[in-house]
Amino acid sequence: MPTPSLPTLYFDQEGSSEKQDALKPLPSEIVNNVSSFLDWGDLARLACVQSSWKNVVADAAEFGGREATWELTTCLLGGEKLQEEETTDSVLYLAHSVDARGLQTNEPLAVKYLTQMAGVPVDESQLPKIAASREIEHECNSILPNDWKSSVDSTNVDGADEEALLLLARCQLDGTGLDSPNPELALYYLQAAYHMTKSVKAAHTLALIYEYPQQSNNLVPIDVYAAFEWFKAAAEGGCVPSMAELALCYELGCGVTQSDENALDWYMKAAAAGCSSAHFSVGEHYEEGRSVRLDHEEACIWYHRAAVMGEEDGVRGLRRLEEVARRVLPNVGDILNV
Repeated sequence: MPTPSLPTLYFDQEGSSEKQDALKPLPSEIVNNVSSFLDWGDLARLACVQSSWKNVVADAAEFGGREATWELTTCLLGGEKLQEEETTDSVLYLAHSVDARGLQTNEPLAVKYLTQMAGVPVDESQLPKIAASREIEHECNSILPNDWKSSVDSTNVDGADEEALLLLARCQLDGTGLDSPNPELALYYLQAAYHMTKSVKAAHTLALIYEYPQQSNNLVPIDVYAAFEWFKAAAEGGCVPSMAELALCYELGCGVTQSDENALDWYMKAAAAGCSSAHFSVGEHYEEGRSVRLDHEEACIWYHRAAVMGEEDGVRGLRRLEEVARRVLPNVGDILNV
């Protein structure tokens, strides 16, 4: 695991007499070598020793650049806690397992670092307005993929940081490190991540927020039209979960005109990309003859693939067509007899 780093002569700089006096009994080579093994918690404790070291944590983050600042930020948010909160139905989670590295949680400071890392200035006049009513119509104020309005040039992506924007949006929705949640700012950061970093994670997350109230802690009203548009944007960008969700939108006519043909097309794309539930859905289309010829043998093949991948619905589909399945799939008994 990498440790924070400081300039080689950090504790031996001219003009820092207090630093030098505190470490005077030790050769500078030993001091610099020992400092290279200090973790964030060690630096935090060192910052309390004397005033000249009070900024040592911030200095290490600045010297280490983006990677060090991100590492410090996740530790300040409580790395172990964040890791426990990972879910498969949301993309707002840390990509790697982390721990607090000896630091006490300091959420407001973490949000400050995230805001700096995000690289997206906020124009209050550009924040999306969230309707108070849950009686959502198509002409509501929900943001859509083509609604980007910002004083920031969306083609200038050098300063924008996708991971920081995603995690910052989660903090805004949860109120982490803030006086209260700010769903408008959360939506703005996600929209910025999509337009400025081409983040399909941001598009998928926006779709989930508009489709499932719990994704925003019930702060953003359901809007199936906006959900469809964002699922479509994410799916076209290669996000596999969004492919399956988009297919479901077409299948149910949720936010779009119902179309079994389009549903099957996206289910097959999701299945080809490894989505287990999509295999079952393709099987259903063949079993029921929706947009394809009715074919129970083909349905069994798709159900079997889903079952092998762990989908209980696939097992139920095979049992429903057990006679055909046993004829078409020689080893299907291993699944059906469980």
